[in-house]
Amino acid sequence: MKTEKNTKIAFLGGDMRTTVAAMKLADTACDVFAWSVPERKDAYGVCFCDDMLEAISGASALILPLPSSLDGVTLNHKIRDEEKKTELKAIADKMDKASVIIGGKLPREFLEYAEKKGIRVFDYFDSESFQIKNAYTTAEAALNIAMNNLPRNIRNSSFAVTGYGRISKQLVRLLSALGADVTVAARKDSDLALASLEGCKTLKLNKEPISKLCSGYHVIFNTVPNCIFDESFLRRLDSDTLFIELASAPGGLDVSVAKRLRTNVLWAASLPGKYAPYSAGELIADCVKDILEGEVLK
Repeated sequence: MKTEKNTKIAFLGGDMRTTVAAMKLADTACDVFAWSVPERKDAYGVCFCDDMLEAISGASALILPLPSSLDGVTLNHKIRDEEKKTELKAIADKMDKASVIIGGKLPREFLEYAEKKGIRVFDYFDSESFQIKNAYTTAEAALNIAMNNLPRNIRNSSFAVTGYGRISKQLVRLLSALGADVTVAARKDSDLALASLEGCKTLKLNKEPISKLCSGYHVIFNTVPNCIFDESFLRRLDSDTLFIELASAPGGLDVSVAKRLRTNVLWAASLPGKYAPYSAGELIADCVKDILEGEVLK
C-alpha cells in the first residue's frame, strides 16, 4: 500500500475487530489513532485516546466499526456507566469536509446527513468481496456453535438450513464436507437447484409446509430475516432440536414466544467479531485500505 507520511487515520468504537484493523493500518506509514476501541498491549503504532476530539482532529479518514450503529443513531461502542452514547451526526459535525468517513452498515439517515455536509462516505459492507469472505467466517463460527452444543458428530447428523444466501452457501459446503445430511429450505427454484447440486435435500418454502422441519433434525440454522417460524411451529418442534438463529433482526422467529416456550434456541449475532476477531479485523483493514488508496492516499 502506498501512503503519504503523516496521514492521520482515526478509528472509533466497535470490538476487537476494530483494534486489529487499526493495528494493520498502523503497519503502513499512516498515523493511527483510536478512541473507544478495545486496547491491546501489542497494538504497536496505535495511539489510544481518552478524548474523541483528540482522535479525530486533523484526521484524513474516520473509520467506524461493523455495524457502525446498533440503533441507527449512535455509535456502536462500549461506554462506562457515567458516559452517554455518542451520536453519529455529532461525529460528522466535528469532521473536516476534506475528510472521508468509512464504516460498516452505515445508517441511511447518517449517510444522507454526512453527504449534505459535503463529507464523502463509504460503506465497506457494500463490497461483495467483503460480504462473501465475512459470510465464510460467520458460517465457520455457526458450525463451531453446533459442534460445541451437539452430543454427536456432525457426520451423519441431520441439519436444516433456511434461506440460501451467502452465509447459507458457505455453511452448506462446510456441513457437506463433514458428511452431514443437509436439507435446504428456500423460496427460489434457482437456489434449490444450486443446493441440490451440492448434494442437499430441498424444501420449497411457500409451496411445502415449513412444519416438515419440525421433526427429524438435530440442528436448524436460520438465515431468513423474516418471521417464518410461528408459535405453532415452535410448539411442534422436537425438544432436542437445536435452533441457531443467524439472521439479522427481526430474525426468523418471535424471541418472546421462543423464550416462553423454552425452545432450544441460540441467538448467534455478530459471529465474526466473537469467533474470529483477528481474521475479521484483517478483512476490514483490507477493505479500508482499498478505499483509502483510491480516495485519500493518492
